[in-house]
Amino acid sequence: MPCSVIIIAYNSRDFIPACLASVREALIDIDSEIIVLDNGSPYPLTTEVKEMFPEVIWLESKENLGFGRGCNLAATHATKPYLFFINPDTIVSKTAFSKTLKYIQEKPKAGLVGCRILNEDGSLQWACRRAFPSPLAAIFKTIGLASLFPKSRFFASYNMTYLDPDQETEVDAISGSFFCISDELYKTLGGFDESFFMYGEDLDLCFRAKKLGYKNFYFPETNIIHFRGQSSKTRRFRSYLDFYNAMIIFNRKHKQFHIPLFLVSIGIFFASLVGIFSRLIPQFWKMIFDIGIVFAVAGPISLDFAVLLALSIWFPLMCLGDYSSPQLDGSHYLKYLFPIQIAVSLFAYFYMHEPPAFIASVFFALGGVIFWRRIWFWGLYFYRIFSKQRHRSIIVGGSSDSLHRWFNQYDLIPGMEILGCISGVPDQATDENRMHLLGHVNELKSICQRTGCRELLIYSNRSGYREYFNDLILQDLPLKQYLLIDGEKKGDFALVNLKYLD
Repeated sequence: MPCSVIIIAYNSRDFIPACLASVREALIDIDSEIIVLDNGSPYPLTTEVKEMFPEVIWLESKENLGFGRGCNLAATHATKPYLFFINPDTIVSKTAFSKTLKYIQEKPKAGLVGCRILNEDGSLQWACRRAFPSPLAAIFKTIGLASLFPKSRFFASYNMTYLDPDQETEVDAISGSFFCISDELYKTLGGFDESFFMYGEDLDLCFRAKKLGYKNFYFPETNIIHFRGQSSKTRRFRSYLDFYNAMIIFNRKHKQFHIPLFLVSIGIFFASLVGIFSRLIPQFWKMIFDIGIVFAVAGPISLDFAVLLALSIWFPLMCLGDYSSPQLDGSHYLKYLFPIQIAVSLFAYFYMHEPPAFIASVFFALGGVIFWRRIWFWGLYFYRIFSKQRHRSIIVGGSSDSLHRWFNQYDLIPGMEILGCISGVPDQATDENRMHLLGHVNELKSICQRTGCRELLIYSNRSGYREYFNDLILQDLPLKQYLLIDGEKKGDFALVNLKYLD
Protein backbone atom coordinates (compact mmCIF):
# COMPACT_ATOMS: atom_id res chain seq x y z
CA MET A 1 0.00 0.00 0.00
CA PRO A 2 1.46 3.41 -0.95
CA CYS A 3 2.44 5.83 1.82
CA SER A 4 3.92 9.26 2.39
CA VAL A 5 6.51 9.73 5.14
CA ILE A 6 6.50 13.24 6.62
CA ILE A 7 9.37 14.57 8.75
CA ILE A 8 9.47 18.01 10.37
CA ALA A 9 13.11 18.89 11.04
CA TYR A 10 14.06 21.45 13.65
CA ASN A 11 17.56 21.51 15.12
CA SER A 12 18.10 17.93 13.95
CA ARG A 13 20.96 18.35 11.49
CA ASP A 14 23.13 15.76 13.26
CA PHE A 15 20.51 13.03 13.42
CA ILE A 16 18.35 13.36 10.32
CA PRO A 17 20.89 11.72 7.95
CA ALA A 18 20.80 8.48 9.96
CA CYS A 19 17.01 8.77 10.19
CA LEU A 20 16.65 9.15 6.43
CA ALA A 21 19.05 6.27 5.78
CA SER A 22 16.88 3.99 7.94
CA VAL A 23 13.68 5.29 6.30
CA ARG A 24 15.13 4.68 2.83
CA GLU A 25 16.02 1.10 3.75
CA ALA A 26 12.61 0.43 5.34
CA LEU A 27 10.73 1.73 2.28
CA ILE A 28 12.35 -0.66 -0.20
CA ASP A 29 9.57 -2.33 -2.26
CA ILE A 30 6.94 0.13 -0.93
CA ASP A 31 5.38 2.73 -3.23
CA SER A 32 6.29 5.77 -1.18
CA GLU A 33 7.51 9.34 -0.98
CA ILE A 34 9.52 11.13 1.71
CA ILE A 35 8.76 14.76 2.55
CA VAL A 36 11.07 16.74 4.83
CA LEU A 37 10.32 20.28 6.02
CA ASP A 38 13.28 22.22 7.46
CA ASN A 39 11.20 24.17 9.97
CA GLY A 40 13.16 27.40 10.47
CA SER A 41 16.06 25.60 12.17
CA PRO A 42 18.86 27.75 13.65
CA TYR A 43 21.22 25.25 11.99
CA PRO A 44 19.63 24.52 8.58
CA LEU A 45 20.08 21.22 6.78
CA THR A 46 23.18 21.28 4.61
CA THR A 47 23.34 20.93 0.84
CA GLU A 48 25.54 17.88 1.37
CA VAL A 49 22.78 16.09 3.30
CA LYS A 50 20.20 16.94 0.63
CA GLU A 51 22.46 15.58 -2.10
CA MET A 52 22.82 12.31 -0.18
CA PHE A 53 19.03 11.81 -0.39
CA PRO A 54 17.92 13.03 -3.83
CA GLU A 55 14.62 11.09 -3.62
CA VAL A 56 13.41 13.31 -0.75
CA ILE A 57 10.97 16.16 -1.39
CA TRP A 58 12.71 19.00 0.46
CA LEU A 59 10.63 21.89 1.81
CA GLU A 60 11.84 24.90 3.75
CA SER A 61 10.28 27.44 6.09
CA LYS A 62 12.05 30.65 7.06
CA GLU A 63 10.37 30.61 10.48
CA ASN A 64 9.64 27.92 13.05
CA LEU A 65 5.99 27.11 12.34
CA GLY A 66 5.66 24.71 15.23
CA PHE A 67 5.11 20.98 14.85
CA GLY A 68 1.40 20.89 13.96
CA ARG A 69 1.47 23.74 11.48
CA GLY A 70 4.63 22.33 9.90
CA CYS A 71 3.00 18.89 9.51
CA ASN A 72 -0.08 20.42 7.90
CA LEU A 73 2.09 22.31 5.42
CA ALA A 74 4.12 19.21 4.53
CA ALA A 75 0.96 17.07 4.24
CA THR A 76 -0.35 19.32 1.45
CA HIS A 77 2.47 17.90 -0.70
CA ALA A 78 1.60 14.25 0.12
CA THR A 79 -0.02 12.18 -2.67
CA LYS A 80 -0.34 8.72 -1.07
CA PRO A 81 -3.37 7.21 0.77
CA TYR A 82 -1.52 6.64 4.07
CA LEU A 83 0.59 9.16 5.99
CA PHE A 84 3.42 8.42 8.42
CA PHE A 85 4.54 11.24 10.69
CA ILE A 86 7.92 10.57 12.28
CA ASN A 87 10.41 12.66 14.22
CA PRO A 88 13.81 13.44 12.66
CA ASP A 89 15.63 12.12 15.76
CA THR A 90 14.46 8.55 15.18
CA ILE A 91 15.83 5.39 13.58
CA VAL A 92 13.16 3.09 12.16
CA SER A 93 13.41 -0.67 11.88
CA LYS A 94 13.30 -2.38 8.50
CA THR A 95 9.71 -3.54 9.06
CA ALA A 96 8.33 -0.34 10.62
CA PHE A 97 6.37 0.82 7.59
CA SER A 98 5.42 -2.52 6.02
CA LYS A 99 4.06 -4.08 9.23
CA THR A 100 2.26 -0.93 10.36
CA LEU A 101 0.63 -0.48 6.95
CA LYS A 102 -0.60 -4.06 6.96
CA TYR A 103 -1.92 -3.69 10.52
CA ILE A 104 -3.84 -0.44 9.93
CA GLN A 105 -5.53 -1.88 6.83
CA GLU A 106 -6.67 -4.98 8.71
CA LYS A 107 -8.12 -3.07 11.68
CA PRO A 108 -11.66 -1.81 11.17
CA LYS A 109 -12.15 1.84 12.16
CA ALA A 110 -8.43 2.24 12.90
CA GLY A 111 -7.58 5.86 13.58
CA LEU A 112 -3.94 6.40 14.55
CA VAL A 113 -1.52 3.49 14.90
CA GLY A 114 1.80 3.81 16.71
CA CYS A 115 4.54 1.24 17.18
CA ARG A 116 6.82 0.40 20.08
CA ILE A 117 9.21 3.33 20.69
CA LEU A 118 12.52 2.62 22.41
CA ASN A 119 15.29 4.66 23.96
CA GLU A 120 18.85 4.16 22.73
CA ASP A 121 19.45 1.46 25.37
CA GLY A 122 16.38 -0.52 24.29
CA SER A 123 14.14 0.53 27.17
CA LEU A 124 10.55 1.45 26.37
CA GLN A 125 9.47 5.08 26.05
CA TRP A 126 6.21 4.88 27.94
CA ALA A 127 4.76 7.87 26.09
CA CYS A 128 4.21 5.65 23.04
CA ARG A 129 0.90 4.58 24.63
CA ARG A 130 -1.11 6.88 26.87
CA ALA A 131 -4.47 7.58 28.39
CA PHE A 132 -6.02 11.01 28.06
CA PRO A 133 -4.98 13.20 31.00
CA SER A 134 -7.15 13.43 34.10
CA PRO A 135 -6.51 15.38 37.30
CA LEU A 136 -5.70 12.25 39.32
CA ALA A 137 -3.44 10.77 36.61
CA ALA A 138 -1.56 14.07 36.31
CA ILE A 139 -1.11 14.32 40.09
CA PHE A 140 0.09 10.72 40.41
CA LYS A 141 2.58 11.22 37.57
CA THR A 142 3.87 14.56 38.92
CA ILE A 143 4.43 13.44 42.51
CA GLY A 144 5.96 10.11 41.49
CA LEU A 145 3.23 7.66 42.57
CA ALA A 146 2.96 6.41 38.98
CA SER A 147 6.65 5.44 39.08
CA LEU A 148 6.34 3.97 42.58
CA PHE A 149 3.40 1.75 41.59
CA PRO A 150 3.93 1.08 37.85
CA LYS A 151 1.68 -2.01 37.82
CA SER A 152 -1.30 -0.24 39.35
CA ARG A 153 -4.16 0.68 37.00
CA PHE A 154 -5.18 3.36 39.50
CA PHE A 155 -1.84 5.12 39.97
CA ALA A 156 -0.17 4.41 36.59
CA SER A 157 -3.08 5.08 34.25
CA TYR A 158 -1.44 7.88 32.26
CA ASN A 159 1.39 5.88 30.63
CA MET A 160 -0.38 2.53 31.11
CA THR A 161 2.76 0.94 32.56
CA TYR A 162 0.63 -1.87 33.98
CA LEU A 163 0.24 -3.35 30.48
CA ASP A 164 2.63 -5.82 28.90
CA PRO A 165 4.77 -3.81 26.41
CA ASP A 166 4.57 -6.79 24.02
CA GLN A 167 0.77 -6.68 24.02
CA GLU A 168 -1.10 -5.03 21.16
CA THR A 169 -3.87 -2.89 22.62
CA GLU A 170 -6.34 -0.11 21.94
CA VAL A 171 -5.24 3.08 23.69
CA ASP A 172 -6.43 6.66 24.03
CA ALA A 173 -3.33 8.16 22.45
CA ILE A 174 -0.02 7.30 20.85
CA SER A 175 3.15 9.35 20.42
CA GLY A 176 3.69 11.85 17.62
CA SER A 177 7.24 10.49 17.24
CA PHE A 178 5.92 7.80 14.90
CA PHE A 179 2.38 7.05 13.79
CA CYS A 180 0.33 6.15 10.75
CA ILE A 181 -3.03 7.61 9.73
CA SER A 182 -5.01 7.44 6.51
CA ASP A 183 -4.93 10.56 4.39
CA GLU A 184 -8.74 10.48 4.26
CA LEU A 185 -9.08 10.57 8.07
CA TYR A 186 -6.36 13.20 8.39
CA LYS A 187 -8.26 15.50 6.05
CA THR A 188 -11.57 14.73 7.77
CA LEU A 189 -10.02 15.84 11.08
CA GLY A 190 -8.59 18.95 9.46
CA GLY A 191 -5.04 17.86 10.28
CA PHE A 192 -3.28 19.04 13.43
CA ASP A 193 -4.72 21.90 15.47
CA GLU A 194 -2.24 24.73 14.84
CA SER A 195 -3.00 26.44 18.17
CA PHE A 196 -0.61 23.87 19.69
CA PHE A 197 2.92 25.07 18.90
CA MET A 198 4.85 22.06 20.16
CA TYR A 199 3.56 19.15 22.30
CA GLY A 200 -0.06 18.19 22.79
CA GLU A 201 -1.03 18.25 19.12
CA ASP A 202 -0.72 14.45 18.85
CA LEU A 203 -2.90 14.05 21.97
CA ASP A 204 -5.48 16.38 20.46
CA LEU A 205 -5.52 14.53 17.11
CA CYS A 206 -6.03 11.20 18.91
CA PHE A 207 -8.84 12.69 21.00
CA ARG A 208 -10.68 14.00 17.93
CA ALA A 209 -10.25 10.67 16.09
CA LYS A 210 -11.82 8.78 19.02
CA LYS A 211 -14.62 11.32 19.19
CA LEU A 212 -15.51 10.42 15.58
CA GLY A 213 -15.68 6.73 16.52
CA TYR A 214 -12.22 5.65 15.39
CA LYS A 215 -9.84 3.54 17.50
CA ASN A 216 -6.19 4.27 18.23
CA PHE A 217 -3.82 1.33 18.59
CA TYR A 218 -0.44 0.54 20.13
CA PHE A 219 1.24 -1.99 17.81
CA PRO A 220 4.42 -3.52 19.33
CA GLU A 221 5.43 -5.90 16.53
CA THR A 222 7.87 -3.37 15.13
CA ASN A 223 10.21 -0.83 16.76
CA ILE A 224 11.81 2.54 16.29
CA ILE A 225 14.54 4.23 18.33
CA HIS A 226 13.83 7.80 19.46
CA PHE A 227 16.51 10.17 20.76
CA ARG A 228 14.37 12.47 22.87
CA GLY A 229 14.89 16.20 23.16
CA GLN A 230 16.95 16.95 20.05
CA SER A 231 14.46 19.47 18.66
CA SER A 232 14.26 21.36 21.96
CA LYS A 233 18.00 21.56 22.73
CA THR A 234 18.33 25.17 21.61
CA ARG A 235 15.08 26.27 23.28
CA ARG A 236 15.26 24.38 26.55
CA PHE A 237 13.15 26.68 28.75
CA ARG A 238 10.74 27.63 25.97
CA SER A 239 10.06 23.94 25.28
CA TYR A 240 9.01 23.40 28.90
CA LEU A 241 6.62 26.34 28.67
CA ASP A 242 5.24 25.00 25.38
CA PHE A 243 4.58 21.61 26.99
CA TYR A 244 2.57 22.93 29.92
CA ASN A 245 0.81 25.55 27.80
CA ALA A 246 -0.29 22.69 25.53
CA MET A 247 -1.98 21.01 28.49
CA ILE A 248 -3.93 24.21 29.20
CA ILE A 249 -4.96 24.51 25.53
CA PHE A 250 -6.06 20.86 25.50
CA ASN A 251 -8.21 21.28 28.60
CA ARG A 252 -9.71 24.58 27.39
CA LYS A 253 -10.61 22.96 24.08
CA HIS A 254 -11.96 19.62 25.28
CA LYS A 255 -12.83 20.42 28.94
CA GLN A 256 -11.40 17.02 29.78
CA PHE A 257 -10.88 17.74 33.49
CA HIS A 258 -14.46 18.99 34.16
CA ILE A 259 -13.21 21.49 36.73
CA PRO A 260 -12.71 25.29 36.46
CA LEU A 261 -9.93 26.26 34.09
CA PHE A 262 -8.21 28.55 36.61
CA LEU A 263 -7.79 25.60 39.02
CA VAL A 264 -6.38 23.46 36.22
CA SER A 265 -3.99 26.29 35.28
CA ILE A 266 -2.74 26.56 38.86
CA GLY A 267 -2.20 22.80 39.01
CA ILE A 268 -0.36 22.78 35.68
CA PHE A 269 1.80 25.70 36.85
CA PHE A 270 2.99 23.82 39.94
CA ALA A 271 3.41 20.62 37.90
CA SER A 272 5.55 22.61 35.45
CA LEU A 273 7.84 23.77 38.27
CA VAL A 274 8.31 20.17 39.40
CA GLY A 275 8.80 19.04 35.79
CA ILE A 276 11.34 21.74 34.92
CA PHE A 277 13.32 21.05 38.09
CA SER A 278 13.37 17.29 37.49
CA ARG A 279 14.52 17.78 33.88
CA LEU A 280 17.22 20.31 34.68
CA ILE A 281 18.67 18.51 37.68
CA PRO A 282 18.39 14.72 37.24
CA GLN A 283 22.10 14.49 38.18
CA PHE A 284 21.38 16.13 41.54
CA TRP A 285 24.36 14.47 43.22
CA LYS A 286 26.67 16.72 41.17
CA MET A 287 24.88 19.78 42.52
CA ILE A 288 25.32 18.50 46.09
CA PHE A 289 29.07 18.09 45.51
CA ASP A 290 29.34 21.62 44.10
CA ILE A 291 27.45 23.25 46.95
CA GLY A 292 29.41 21.18 49.48
CA ILE A 293 32.74 22.41 48.07
CA VAL A 294 31.58 26.04 48.09
CA PHE A 295 30.47 25.90 51.72
CA ALA A 296 33.63 24.04 52.75
CA VAL A 297 35.74 26.86 51.25
CA ALA A 298 33.68 29.97 52.04
CA GLY A 299 31.28 28.88 54.78
CA PRO A 300 33.70 29.11 57.76
CA ILE A 301 34.41 32.77 56.93
CA SER A 302 31.03 34.15 55.85
CA LEU A 303 27.80 32.17 55.53
CA ASP A 304 26.05 34.94 53.57
CA PHE A 305 28.83 35.09 51.04
CA ALA A 306 28.91 31.28 50.77
CA VAL A 307 25.20 31.28 49.85
CA LEU A 308 25.79 33.93 47.17
CA LEU A 309 28.77 32.02 45.83
CA ALA A 310 26.87 28.71 45.75
CA LEU A 311 24.02 30.31 43.78
CA SER A 312 26.45 31.96 41.33
CA ILE A 313 27.91 28.54 40.50
CA TRP A 314 24.84 26.33 40.80
CA PHE A 315 22.40 28.41 38.72
CA PRO A 316 24.66 28.90 35.64
CA LEU A 317 25.61 25.20 35.63
CA MET A 318 21.94 24.27 35.81
CA CYS A 319 21.10 26.55 32.88
CA LEU A 320 24.04 25.18 30.87
CA GLY A 321 22.72 21.64 31.32
CA ASP A 322 25.54 20.26 33.48
CA TYR A 323 23.10 18.76 36.00
CA SER A 324 21.08 17.09 33.25
CA SER A 325 24.12 15.37 31.72
CA PRO A 326 26.21 12.48 33.08
CA GLN A 327 29.33 14.00 31.48
CA LEU A 328 32.11 14.87 33.93
CA ASP A 329 34.23 17.23 31.84
CA GLY A 330 33.47 20.63 33.36
CA SER A 331 36.46 22.61 32.06
CA HIS A 332 34.49 24.09 29.14
CA TYR A 333 32.20 25.84 31.66
CA LEU A 334 35.07 28.08 32.76
CA LYS A 335 34.41 30.60 30.01
CA TYR A 336 30.94 31.14 31.48
CA LEU A 337 31.69 30.78 35.19
CA PHE A 338 34.86 32.87 35.30
CA PRO A 339 33.28 36.26 34.37
CA ILE A 340 30.36 35.52 36.70
CA GLN A 341 32.75 34.95 39.58
CA ILE A 342 34.56 38.20 38.78
CA ALA A 343 31.22 40.00 39.09
CA VAL A 344 30.48 38.18 42.37
CA SER A 345 33.89 39.21 43.73
CA LEU A 346 33.30 42.87 42.89
CA PHE A 347 29.84 42.75 44.42
CA ALA A 348 31.19 41.15 47.60
CA TYR A 349 33.96 43.74 47.90
CA PHE A 350 31.92 46.89 47.27
CA TYR A 351 28.49 45.97 48.67
CA MET A 352 29.12 43.21 51.22
CA HIS A 353 32.43 44.75 52.37
CA GLU A 354 34.23 41.41 52.32
CA PRO A 355 38.03 41.73 52.68
CA PRO A 356 40.05 41.43 49.43
CA ALA A 357 41.92 38.38 50.75
CA PHE A 358 38.64 36.58 51.23
CA ILE A 359 37.71 37.09 47.59
CA ALA A 360 40.35 34.48 46.78
CA SER A 361 37.91 31.89 48.13
CA VAL A 362 35.81 32.52 45.01
CA PHE A 363 38.53 31.11 42.80
CA PHE A 364 39.35 28.27 45.18
CA ALA A 365 35.68 27.27 45.07
CA LEU A 366 35.55 27.55 41.28
CA GLY A 367 38.74 25.50 40.96
CA GLY A 368 37.34 22.87 43.32
CA VAL A 369 34.13 22.54 41.28
CA ILE A 370 36.13 21.88 38.11
CA PHE A 371 38.82 19.82 39.85
CA TRP A 372 36.53 17.22 41.44
CA ARG A 373 34.94 16.52 38.06
CA ARG A 374 38.31 15.78 36.51
CA ILE A 375 39.36 13.58 39.45
CA TRP A 376 36.10 11.63 39.21
CA PHE A 377 36.44 11.32 35.44
CA TRP A 378 39.98 9.90 35.57
CA GLY A 379 39.15 7.74 38.57
CA LEU A 380 36.31 6.05 36.67
CA TYR A 381 38.45 5.83 33.55
CA PHE A 382 41.32 3.94 35.19
CA TYR A 383 39.00 1.87 37.37
CA ARG A 384 37.27 0.52 34.26
CA ILE A 385 40.63 -0.24 32.69
CA PHE A 386 42.10 -2.12 35.66
CA SER A 387 38.84 -3.92 36.46
CA LYS A 388 38.50 -4.87 32.77
CA GLN A 389 35.05 -3.29 32.55
CA ARG A 390 35.81 -1.24 29.47
CA HIS A 391 34.21 -2.52 26.27
CA ARG A 392 36.70 -2.99 23.44
CA SER A 393 35.25 -1.68 20.19
CA ILE A 394 36.15 -1.20 16.53
CA ILE A 395 34.63 1.38 14.19
CA VAL A 396 33.57 0.45 10.65
CA GLY A 397 34.68 3.33 8.44
CA GLY A 398 37.84 5.07 7.34
CA SER A 399 37.12 7.68 4.71
CA SER A 400 35.17 10.16 6.84
CA ASP A 401 37.02 13.36 7.76
CA SER A 402 35.33 13.58 11.17
CA LEU A 403 36.17 10.02 12.26
CA HIS A 404 39.63 10.80 13.65
CA ARG A 405 38.26 12.70 16.67
CA TRP A 406 37.00 9.43 18.10
CA PHE A 407 40.60 8.26 18.46
CA ASN A 408 42.10 11.52 19.70
CA GLN A 409 39.92 12.20 22.75
CA TYR A 410 39.56 10.18 25.94
CA ASP A 411 36.38 8.45 26.99
CA LEU A 412 34.00 10.07 24.51
CA ILE A 413 31.75 7.05 25.12
CA PRO A 414 32.06 6.30 28.86
CA GLY A 415 33.21 2.77 29.51
CA MET A 416 34.11 2.07 25.89
CA GLU A 417 37.62 1.77 24.49
CA ILE A 418 37.83 2.39 20.75
CA LEU A 419 40.74 0.34 19.41
CA GLY A 420 40.75 1.59 15.84
CA CYS A 421 38.81 1.27 12.59
CA ILE A 422 38.35 -1.17 9.74
CA SER A 423 37.22 -0.42 6.20
CA GLY A 424 36.07 -2.14 3.04
CA VAL A 425 38.04 0.45 1.07
CA PRO A 426 41.19 0.97 3.17
CA ASP A 427 42.96 2.71 0.28
CA GLN A 428 40.39 5.54 0.59
CA ALA A 429 41.07 6.14 4.29
CA THR A 430 42.12 9.68 5.14
CA ASP A 431 45.67 10.28 6.34
CA GLU A 432 44.46 10.97 9.90
CA ASN A 433 42.40 7.77 9.99
CA ARG A 434 45.02 5.56 8.35
CA MET A 435 47.19 5.55 11.46
CA HIS A 436 44.26 3.97 13.35
CA LEU A 437 43.36 1.51 10.58
CA LEU A 438 43.45 -2.09 11.82
CA GLY A 439 42.81 -3.71 8.45
CA HIS A 440 40.21 -4.67 5.86
CA VAL A 441 36.65 -5.59 6.84
CA ASN A 442 37.26 -9.10 5.47
CA GLU A 443 39.99 -9.55 8.11
CA LEU A 444 37.56 -8.90 10.97
CA LYS A 445 37.81 -12.37 12.45
CA SER A 446 41.58 -12.26 12.84
CA ILE A 447 41.42 -8.64 14.06
CA CYS A 448 38.95 -9.66 16.78
CA GLN A 449 41.17 -12.54 17.88
CA ARG A 450 44.17 -10.21 18.02
CA THR A 451 42.51 -7.30 19.83
CA GLY A 452 39.79 -8.93 21.93
CA CYS A 453 37.15 -6.72 20.30
CA ARG A 454 33.56 -7.54 21.26
CA GLU A 455 31.67 -4.59 19.76
CA LEU A 456 31.37 -3.23 16.24
CA LEU A 457 30.43 0.44 15.78
CA ILE A 458 29.04 1.26 12.34
CA TYR A 459 29.93 4.91 11.87
CA SER A 460 27.39 7.34 10.41
CA ASN A 461 28.77 10.81 9.75
CA ARG A 462 26.89 14.12 9.66
CA SER A 463 26.17 13.76 5.94
CA GLY A 464 24.50 10.39 6.38
CA TYR A 465 27.37 8.44 4.84
CA ARG A 466 28.34 5.08 6.29
CA GLU A 467 30.18 2.04 4.99
CA TYR A 468 28.09 -1.03 4.30
CA PHE A 469 29.51 -4.53 4.43
CA ASN A 470 28.39 -8.13 3.95
CA ASP A 471 26.73 -9.43 7.14
CA LEU A 472 28.17 -12.88 6.39
CA ILE A 473 31.47 -11.55 7.74
CA LEU A 474 29.91 -11.53 11.22
CA GLN A 475 29.01 -15.23 11.19
CA ASP A 476 30.43 -17.08 14.20
CA LEU A 477 31.73 -13.81 15.69
CA PRO A 478 30.35 -12.88 19.16
CA LEU A 479 30.06 -9.21 18.27
CA LYS A 480 27.41 -6.71 19.29
CA GLN A 481 26.58 -4.27 16.51
CA TYR A 482 25.91 -0.59 17.18
CA LEU A 483 25.16 2.35 14.95
CA LEU A 484 27.36 5.29 16.00
CA ILE A 485 25.72 8.55 14.93
CA ASP A 486 28.19 11.43 15.08
CA GLY A 487 27.22 14.95 16.10
CA GLU A 488 28.81 18.27 15.36
CA LYS A 489 29.91 19.02 18.93
CA LYS A 490 31.88 16.96 21.40
CA GLY A 491 29.47 14.81 23.39
CA ASP A 492 26.73 15.00 20.73
CA PHE A 493 26.35 11.44 19.52
CA ALA A 494 23.99 8.50 19.69
CA LEU A 495 24.81 4.82 20.08
CA VAL A 496 22.08 2.45 18.91
CA ASN A 497 22.11 -1.28 19.52
CA LEU A 498 21.08 -2.63 16.13
CA LYS A 499 19.45 -5.75 17.57
CA TYR A 500 16.44 -3.54 18.42
CA LEU A 501 15.98 -2.63 14.77
CA ASP A 502 15.88 -6.10 13.20
